[in-house]
Amino acid sequence: MKPIVVGIAGGSGSGKTTFSNLLVKEIQGSQVYVIKTDQHFKKLLPKMKSPLSNIEYDDFNHPNALDYDKFLEELYGWLNAKNKADIIIIEGIFTLYFEEIRNLLDLKVFVDLDADERMYRRIKRNMENWGVSMEEVATYYVQVAKHREMEFILPTKKFADIIVNGNKLEGNALDMISGWIKSKLYPKSE
Repeated sequence: MKPIVVGIAGGSGSGKTTFSNLLVKEIQGSQVYVIKTDQHFKKLLPKMKSPLSNIEYDDFNHPNALDYDKFLEELYGWLNAKNKADIIIIEGIFTLYFEEIRNLLDLKVFVDLDADERMYRRIKRNMENWGVSMEEVATYYVQVAKHREMEFILPTKKFADIIVNGNKLEGNALDMISGWIKSKLYPKSE
């Protein structure tokens, strides 16, 4: 039996990881494997000149930043493993960008949240997790990330089966998606 493959996309700081973690808790008892696109960045990143300052930055938000071959190798490894996972969750900003990945998804979720709220979350997260200053995070977001998200990430919302409010990750959306997964894992006998 093929694992159920769920994709969770959205802009940086929208709540993708939090929603993925909540979903894993909801479907306890099933064998779940989570693949994060953020763990597959190339060592040598593409560059972007900011349209605001003309300063060149490493570009984590361009699809070419993803080591696509390595990512696919991990994904197909789990799809073809002897001890298959029941569910594979793919989580990250590029989840709905590539057609080949979209075609493998049984359910496509986009976590949506206002850009100002996402920037606040991003600043808080990066300061806490990586010791980066507020100014560094805000500057990179305004100079680079915001523009690339508008160009490459936010338009992928059109591919989603379900759009989840990033401020309401628990509740109806989580119940619906976990219920759908459980119905696929444990179909009622007729």
